[in-house]
Amino acid sequence: MEYIEMLKKTLEFASSPRGKFIQAQALYYGIQKLCEVEGVLREESNICDMKYLLDVLYPGYEKLFDHIEGDIRMVRP
Repeated sequence: MEYIEMLKKTLEFASSPRGKFIQAQALYYGIQKLCEVEGVLREESNICDMKYLLDVLYPGYEKLFDHIEGDIRMVRP
């Protein structure tokens, strides 16, 4: 597959509902993991930037993932 063709398909996927879901999910869980880091190694600016991207590019997804996480915690012992 030619580079331009692959890039076009990748951009199409990224802008699809599934692509947006996956990107929002990656930001959501990335933020959670980065927030677990304590002290001088905690990357506050990265956390803030990732929250900004999640809020602006994927509005509503954070609440969706919070809901999913709540359901998962209820099912797991």
